[in-house]
Amino acid sequence: MQRGFIFSLLVLILLGALCLGSVVSAQTSQPAGAACAPATPCAEQTGATLSLAGVRFSAASAALNTAESQPVSSGFGLAWAVMILLVAALLYALVAALLVAFGRSAPVLPAGASVAIPILSVLGLGAAIYLTFVETTNTEAFCGPVGDCNAVQASPFAKLFGFLPVGLLGAAGYVAILVAWILGRTGRGRLAQLAPVVVFGMALFGVLFSIYLTYIELFVIHAVCIWCLSSAVIMALVLALSVGGAMDAFNGE
Repeated sequence: MQRGFIFSLLVLILLGALCLGSVVSAQTSQPAGAACAPATPCAEQTGATLSLAGVRFSAASAALNTAESQPVSSGFGLAWAVMILLVAALLYALVAALLVAFGRSAPVLPAGASVAIPILSVLGLGAAIYLTFVETTNTEAFCGPVGDCNAVQASPFAKLFGFLPVGLLGAAGYVAILVAWILGRTGRGRLAQLAPVVVFGMALFGVLFSIYLTYIELFVIHAVCIWCLSSAVIMALVLALSVGGAMDAFNGE
């Protein structure tokens, strides 16, 4: 029965990932000009701007200054490191679930380590709320020395379905994880027993979505958002920390 429950959970997660891929594929199939950021004008805008010789010289100078002040590759090494961390956390969680499904013990972190989940959730919630504020008010984001978060936030990929800010979705996810963790510690009955599994499932979905967002930054937008990468690292840590509680719930402990 436990094996069937674990397999059902994995199937639901995979189906969710496929649905997520089909939803966001419409965004990635937009014309290249749709993802142009203010710092990198689209082709037709550039053609109109360069109609006069004087404007051509000014635009070229401004583009050169922007390229010098914000290199295109800024933050890409960090983004790749985060991508590796996300994939490693995903593989660890899936392998642990499969081992338990076949009645074998899985290597998990100490049970006491899960107390870091609410702390990480609050940190992730803060980053998500800030990104939601930037996305909904068109405010210039504070990016620091790494990447160009304003280029990322100005792209159409900052909103799902054209209206739902990604930051707001992340904030809702962190709140749900926090509530589920608290219920697992303070609640009673079946709901409290399933809470660690819910935290595990939401963190697993969050890691899948973070992999997608990091891929978009690297290969579509060609810009990196330090706030997005921070949230991705937090979600990967939450997933790793939630594996032990979820496996105990699967075993009925």
